[in-house]
Amino acid sequence: MRISFTVEPDPGRARRAIRATMGGKLLRMYVLGAVLAAVGIVMFANDVASGAAPAAIGAGVFCFPWLVSRAAAQAKTGLLGETVTYDLTDVDVQAHTKSLNVGYTWESVQAVKETPEFWILTVAKINPLVLPWTELPPAAAAEARAFLVARGLLAANHISTP
Repeated sequence: MRISFTVEPDPGRARRAIRATMGGKLLRMYVLGAVLAAVGIVMFANDVASGAAPAAIGAGVFCFPWLVSRAAAQAKTGLLGETVTYDLTDVDVQAHTKSLNVGYTWESVQAVKETPEFWILTVAKINPLVLPWTELPPAAAAEARAFLVARGLLAANHISTP
């Protein structure tokens, strides 16, 4: 198998990729921020002078995930901000930009999470590699999916459609 495809930078897709890879962590941040803000507002409403501090901290924690995903999506370098060429072979998967080259052998890929737009490849404790599989031509996407299923990285019963 040799599949190569190029993806132009898209801030919207970059934000979705960040949310897909960090979904649970971002949700926990939103919840923690909301709880802190609510506690602070209740304290402030009950004339507790220090209630403004938890409210302000909570608002900051609540906004942090949105700010991080927005800042990363606006970055002009790396896999989210440059034109990326992905190469999938029988041996490895690689992503190339002008400033960055990332590659993993399939043996080092521990899991692949499938979302409606991405395949998220997890390798040890390293940042995941996000493949926007919807950017592949349908025949190439089917071939890559069959390869991932054969390696046991994707479930066979889920059908991806771009």
